[in-house]
Amino acid sequence: MDTPMPTSIKSAAAALTPEIRALRHELHQHPEIRFEEHWTSGRIAAYLTEHGIPHTCGHAKGTGIVATISGEGNRCVALRADMDALEIQEETGLPYASTIPERMHACGHDGHSSMLCGAARILWERRAQLAGTVKCIFQPAEEIAAGGRFIVEEGILDDVDAVFAQHCWPGLPCGSVAIGTGPVMASADFFRITVQGKGGHGANPGAAIDPVVVSAHIITALQSIVSRETDPWSSVVVSVARIASGFASNIIPDTAVMEGTFRALSPESRQHTLEAITRIASHVAQAFRASATVETEGPGYPVLINDVAMGEFAQSAARKAFGTEQLIPVTHPYMTAEDFAYYLQKVPGAFLFLGNDTPEATDPPSLHSPRFVFNDAALPVGMESLATIAEEFLSTP
Repeated sequence: MDTPMPTSIKSAAAALTPEIRALRHELHQHPEIRFEEHWTSGRIAAYLTEHGIPHTCGHAKGTGIVATISGEGNRCVALRADMDALEIQEETGLPYASTIPERMHACGHDGHSSMLCGAARILWERRAQLAGTVKCIFQPAEEIAAGGRFIVEEGILDDVDAVFAQHCWPGLPCGSVAIGTGPVMASADFFRITVQGKGGHGANPGAAIDPVVVSAHIITALQSIVSRETDPWSSVVVSVARIASGFASNIIPDTAVMEGTFRALSPESRQHTLEAITRIASHVAQAFRASATVETEGPGYPVLINDVAMGEFAQSAARKAFGTEQLIPVTHPYMTAEDFAYYLQKVPGAFLFLGNDTPEATDPPSLHSPRFVFNDAALPVGMESLATIAEEFLSTP
């Protein structure tokens, strides 16, 4: 039988921290990538079952979980955490490091899921005073596959009035929460450019059409999208991150393939950038007697836009929980992306950034680094943030 929770959310989060820290370390040891989070999903479901929290499994292509905590009232608020890991070989040396080769929780999703488990338990113990319903969504495949869109398509948000999520963030001091309004994260799309040339002997390039040279010109020309086609006040990023061609040093290959990503802060800039990549690649290749085709992978990630009213509400709730000194305004959008953007296209809400840095950190590893470490000191802050926002939303007219 569970020990009764302390009366305040803050004290409850503090009391739960050792338990939630142990859960996070356990999740960290068992990282699983997109739509393969079967162990992770089972462990989270076991935690919810252990504490009597109603939930359903099998969402979003099989591994998603939705816990539902019902109070008195018709309003509904949702809290979301992502569960998946990355294809990275961990280099932290932690005693609870990943036990699976080339898999690592290098983006803090083990922390996000653990904190939502803790927030769910706090809210479950306080359900008698909730003025409505809280849905806690444990979502698979945030990385690359945009699993959030399956949550939306499944209708899980159809009865939800507002939705909130948070992400640990290097560069912000632990104990702080940063909240902005309007666009706070960029869209993300992934492209592949295939250049078709004509292979031949490396000693006789005139008889060939070299796709490697054509690719080099395309890569250079693509940077003009940012410098010469985009309004300086509307940030865009175009990055070619991979190029592959040929098998021998004395043979000009037939083809070259480039892969990369582009980011934008408005739907209009996003569409223009895609059109510009296609135009530039095609015409540059044509100028060198080659051809180029451009493909994009999946639907991509939309611009993440915090609803103004919900962003301001989240700021107010965080200020009440932590004080003004711990609340940091988001002064500019980040060019990283998040599939929580799909949620915000469906329901008003806000995305929060949770400080992850230790006081002594001068150059903390970034997200997606093999040396990234989630700061366990952020766990009670994250639990309190989620539980406070949910309870305050339901009780605020």
